[in-house]
Amino acid sequence: MLNKLWLGGFSSLRNRLFLVFLLFILIPYSLLQFYSVSRIQQSFVDQVVHQNTEQLEQLKFIFEDMRSTVFRIAVRLEREPVVLGLLNDPPQDEAETTRQMEALWTDIKSKALTSPYIYYSLLTRDGREYPSYRPGKPSDLTWLPNDKLQAIRSGKTDYLWIPGDELIQLTEESRSTHYLSLYSLIRDNRKEPAAVVRISIDFQAWLSAMAKSFPITQDFYLLNEQGIVIGGTGDSSDPALAAYRYRTLETEGNSHQITGSFLYNRLPIPTMQWTMMSRFPLRLLFGDVEAVKRQMITTALLFTLLFVIITFLLLSTITRPLALLQKKMQNVVRQQLKTHLPTGSFRGELLAVAQAFNQMVSDLSGLLQKLKAEERQKEAVRYHMLLSQMNPHFLLNTLNVVKWNALSKGDEDTAGICVSLGTLLETSLNEETDLIHLRTERGLTEAYVSIQAFRYEQAFDIQWEYESRLEYALVPKLSLQPLVENAIFHGLAPKGGGKIRIRAYAERNRCFLEVEDNGGWKEASSGTAIRKRKGIGLKNVKERLGLMFKEEGTLTIEPSADGTKVILGFPLLLSTPYTEGGDPHVERSAR
Repeated sequence: MLNKLWLGGFSSLRNRLFLVFLLFILIPYSLLQFYSVSRIQQSFVDQVVHQNTEQLEQLKFIFEDMRSTVFRIAVRLEREPVVLGLLNDPPQDEAETTRQMEALWTDIKSKALTSPYIYYSLLTRDGREYPSYRPGKPSDLTWLPNDKLQAIRSGKTDYLWIPGDELIQLTEESRSTHYLSLYSLIRDNRKEPAAVVRISIDFQAWLSAMAKSFPITQDFYLLNEQGIVIGGTGDSSDPALAAYRYRTLETEGNSHQITGSFLYNRLPIPTMQWTMMSRFPLRLLFGDVEAVKRQMITTALLFTLLFVIITFLLLSTITRPLALLQKKMQNVVRQQLKTHLPTGSFRGELLAVAQAFNQMVSDLSGLLQKLKAEERQKEAVRYHMLLSQMNPHFLLNTLNVVKWNALSKGDEDTAGICVSLGTLLETSLNEETDLIHLRTERGLTEAYVSIQAFRYEQAFDIQWEYESRLEYALVPKLSLQPLVENAIFHGLAPKGGGKIRIRAYAERNRCFLEVEDNGGWKEASSGTAIRKRKGIGLKNVKERLGLMFKEEGTLTIEPSADGTKVILGFPLLLSTPYTEGGDPHVERSAR
């Protein structure tokens, strides 16, 4: 009951148009507004994520490049003459040794690695240290953890990376407490451990300097393999940062998330099993975007309400003339197209609709009369067609009488001619089939040839050449017979005999039929015969090819070495009967 009442409220055209406006214009427009605002905000986020990821990748590249350069410097120091001379032949003048080492450090800093965040130190086995910096406190190999120290001293490894190295304070001014240090073992001439080179990267200071160099202000953090923050430019006690930090341990690849007013992004460093993270404050990008969003939504709702009122009033002015048009349309069938709509009360587009309605009724009346006349013409054509079929049937029946009369008198030759001619007549009477198998077309052609063989006393030979699979190729009905007829009448008959070669082949998804004779007939000579015989010949075949295959059907005449060659070309169609072991479907290679 309620459903009927609800539908009844929208039974009028005005209410239905208003409902359509509400469902298909107003609501989609509102959703589009929300979607547009969301997309704008998302596009900003995507742009920031893209730039943020590029910065992380740049930091990762610089960091990895710095690590590889540090390793190359360590390898260089193993072969450095100054270092080897110090270890194998310790000088007596310690000041001169210190000066040589300082010159070595200066050369490395100026040429190999100019970063101010890299510190070098050579620790000998007798406890001497030659640093490239001013240490905050003295260094000693015993400050290394026992297990790591044992790995270096025992010679099990010559290189050892120690992430988060907290064993030393490199400079008095440095506020960093965590370093990434490479320990490299240097052996003397006896291959005994003689010294340790320590190259330390102050990644805390490096990270802070890199963050200030980027155009987008944000915080960067370095996490070790356990997900613990070992360095950063911002507050590492952020609970959202901690939650996202643990999430990085469970997922792989680049990812980002928005929590609160921050956008978090991360990039793994596989060589160290570290993770580089960034935290971007969204307020720098959006500002008061939420207030702008609310203002846009409020404005859209107010304009939508105004449009609803205006639309409802406009629909009322449209539906009244349409109601009159509806009544006239209902009278069209009852009055059998003899109605007319007065246009005096219509204006604008509705006037055009009313005039078009009157014109439509007038045109429909004229078309109806024309359709009736065409139906009468079709009936007359059908009658004459049925009448015209009586003559060939009469001729075929008469031919059968002649055949049996010849057989009764023992005239086998005349009976054979009648059989061949009957085959041709039956095929011409079959109007339902325009394409037949090549093997069937061959039978019709041979029937025609057998008739002409009696006339010319077997003065010519027929040769067939084609692949067995082309027996079921579809060819136009009675397409070879006119070509053979021209070859006999205009090529072989004047010479008193000859040969006709009929060849079928497939090439580039097309089927070609060639009829070649050694009589040398001319196209012009056959043209006169064609006109005398009402188009039964080359012109007839060419027109039928055009009707069946349009531009894909071709007929060409070429001179050959001994005579003339006629070539028919059309799309290759294979229709192998299922009973012959072929495909039950018609295979069309190209159409």
